[in-house]
Amino acid sequence: MTISHMHPARQRRLLRGWEPVQLIGRMRIEAAKDGVTLPKTYLLVRLLFLWENHRLSLPGYYAGLLTRIHGELPSTTGTRSAA
Repeated sequence: MTISHMHPARQRRLLRGWEPVQLIGRMRIEAAKDGVTLPKTYLLVRLLFLWENHRLSLPGYYAGLLTRIHGELPSTTGTRSAA
């Protein structure tokens, strides 16, 4: 499978070199800021697999968490804008 056929959530995770459990840890941190308790890690690993492999659609709340975690993807041109 080439990177162009991957789910965007998986692309972003892999571009950062994160294992699924690393991403889940970040998801827990963001969810805690909202006062939300996520399911146990083993269930989230399974859900993440299903989302990344197009077997289940990504629910809105989880999509929002991933957007907050990933933010914008790094530029592929190597240029940076001044902050």
